[in-house]
Amino acid sequence: MKRRSMEPVRVPRLVGLAAEAAHDAALDAGVLAVDQDPSHTATMDGTVVRQQPMPGREVKVGTSVLIWVRTDSDGGGGGGGGSRLPTGPRPLLPAGTK
Repeated sequence: MKRRSMEPVRVPRLVGLAAEAAHDAALDAGVLAVDQDPSHTATMDGTVVRQQPMPGREVKVGTSVLIWVRTDSDGGGGGGGGSRLPTGPRPLLPAGTK
């Protein structure tokens, strides 16, 4: 079925789907699932735990739907909600110290 770009589409329910399946479902519906954490990819293992806009909302074809993906490496113990602190170069120690 071919869509005309002017017709609105409904945002699918992506919460609960595996990340890869969510990206596929979004494309099938005419929208684009975009992970809010750029370190996640569509092929990463994980489950969508939140999305914006909500399912059922009518949007233009090609609209981005933000998804939040929880992976096994995210700790799985709840909590969360914070952002990771950046890791960068460590400061140099003054000469003669260890």
